[in-house]
Order: sequence, then structure tokens, then C-alpha cells
Amino acid sequence: MPSSYILKNSPIDKNRIQKTCKKVIDEANEDRKLALETHRFFREMLDDNPQDATAKNLMVDCLKLAQTSKGSILKVVDLLIKLEAAQNRGAEGKTEMDSLYNQLDNLT
Repeated sequence: MPSSYILKNSPIDKNRIQKTCKKVIDEANEDRKLALETHRFFREMLDDNPQDATAKNLMVDCLKLAQTSKGSILKVVDLLIKLEAAQNRGAEGKTEMDSLYNQLDNLT
């Protein structure tokens, strides 16, 4: 019978969460940059043909995507701040520290 594997470190520790959050932020910044470049492209199309309704709709969609990516960054930063605050509260007065999974559930 195989033995059970026991983790030496938490599968979701603080460093791993920070690394994942940094990756999400970097990807959101790249998405925003691409959306704004595409917006400029459709704006140039509208300068040539102001009656192009498709270009107008796509230009608006690009702006929505750029705003959504900025909102994603703010959500990630907010979650990191709440996680840090929860860990600080736990270290100060709590006798029994919640698991990281429970802390993440309480943040959302």
C-alpha cells in the first residue's frame, strides 16, 4: 500500500500568492496596452470613414476591455491588502490562526 504524501510547505503560501498576483497584474497591464493600441487603430479607421458603425462599436469594446483590465488590477491589490490585514490581525490577538483557505473565503 502506498504511503500518503505529506506536504512540507503550504500549497498556497504568501510568496506563491504574491507571485500569482504579480503575474495577473502583468497580464492585465499587457491586455490594457493591447486594447488601447487596438482602440487607436479603430479611431484611425473612423478618421478615414466616419460612417463606419462597426469600427465605432469595436472602438467602444476596446475601451471597455481596457477599463476591465484596470479594474482587475485594483481587485488583486485589494485582495492582497485584505490578506495582509487578516494575517496581521491573526498574529496579534488570535490564539488559533485560520488556515489560508479560510482567510481567502472570508475576504470574498
